[in-house]
Amino acid sequence: MKAQAAPRQAKVGPLAIPREITRLTQAWWQYGVFGLPSSLTKSLLKDASLDSVFNEKRLYEIFGDNALRLFDALGPIYGKAGQMALSRMSPSAHAVADNLHLTRLYKDWPAMPWSQVKKLLDAEIPQWRTGLTVEPFPLGVASLAQVHSATSADGRQWVVKVLKPQAKKRMAETTAALEQFINYVQPLALTQVAKRTLKEMRELINSFRRETSLIRERDTIIRLREKLQSRRQGVLMIPEVNRDFCSQHVLTVERFVGVSLAEVVSGKVELPPQFRQKLAKSVLSELLVQVFELGLFHADPHAGNLILTEDGEVGLFDWGLAGELFESDRRYIAAILKAVIALDHEQIIDALVSMGQDAGRDVDREDVRRELKSVAAMIKRGRDDPTKKASLQELLESCLNSAGRLGIPVPDGLLLMAKSLVTIEGLARGIDPQVSLARVATPVLFKAAKPGWKEVVAFSRRLPGLVRKSFQ
Repeated sequence: MKAQAAPRQAKVGPLAIPREITRLTQAWWQYGVFGLPSSLTKSLLKDASLDSVFNEKRLYEIFGDNALRLFDALGPIYGKAGQMALSRMSPSAHAVADNLHLTRLYKDWPAMPWSQVKKLLDAEIPQWRTGLTVEPFPLGVASLAQVHSATSADGRQWVVKVLKPQAKKRMAETTAALEQFINYVQPLALTQVAKRTLKEMRELINSFRRETSLIRERDTIIRLREKLQSRRQGVLMIPEVNRDFCSQHVLTVERFVGVSLAEVVSGKVELPPQFRQKLAKSVLSELLVQVFELGLFHADPHAGNLILTEDGEVGLFDWGLAGELFESDRRYIAAILKAVIALDHEQIIDALVSMGQDAGRDVDREDVRRELKSVAAMIKRGRDDPTKKASLQELLESCLNSAGRLGIPVPDGLLLMAKSLVTIEGLARGIDPQVSLARVATPVLFKAAKPGWKEVVAFSRRLPGLVRKSFQ
């Protein structure tokens, strides 16, 4: 992971964890224990009719409203966990979640009042009153921010994103508690795997903190657009930034008009089967290109962050959570993923041996083979019974844990990348359940892996054995 200046960290007090536990307990009791009965009682008193309350549609609405208030009280990090869970659901499970109004986690959080929005805009970008006409009702409200449509003096359509102060405060409280937890368990991390896990957790915490800086999000979008200038654009579009109306807590970007892919995944918007197939492959491929070719990628590409336009293009927004990888890191991880997708145990060994050698560590191939016994077992189980096939995340994590135990340096920031990959896979399968991850990802991974002479020599040594197996 490329080194980035970490955001200024608030001092972590000794009571960060107890305070967080107290907040979580209060939220759970208020909305998880008493919230639903209280909401049902209020609805009954208001409507004075059992039929108006105890019907399926009304119950789902009350349940969804209460769940959203619960997540809002818990804070943005817990909301993001809920969004990630939604993105990994199968279409049928996603439809159930939609009936329960849980998909509101994508963009229907409690909004900040317009009076507060105007006060924030006046403080951050006072020129907005003469340069922009901002709609008072938000287009959407997420866990950390909300967006309003706007029109500039030249008639162009924009989206103004503003951070919610209370949500930012909850983000700071939760990250402080997580950091204090890491500090407490750090002395107990005696193995390479434990140390790497804590290191990845710190990186994830810093990523959440960076998300509270819209200046950083602005710069990420600008850099990615520059990287894409020399490439042929596919279906994914990155918004243009209006630099005149940006600040630490306000971001103004090009508006994409269309339907949210969350509605496509949930089945609310019907698409022709052939178009779904093509769309899933294109989105999957181009998001993987961001990770493995450009090295600058969206770390939270759930369906609620993409908009399908009438032209068949897809706008990708909300770049607050982004990751970046060195080329050498991308090459190693691509090689491992390519082998994992192909369920090729020997290729995984090749990749780990190469990682060790390039880091100046002489790694014995047989030591790697013994360490990868659990991976080999998962691969065999998946071949024998496709219903028991391990997920991409499980195989990747097992490989990287094995590398850590062997003392092979593992690239930083993989937790963020793994989260992004899982979300990308879930998004593609939500669009088209039959999309082949292996077929779409292999060309991208092969190009990113860039096999050198060491890999060619390793493959040539294995070639006689592969030939014998094929004849047998």
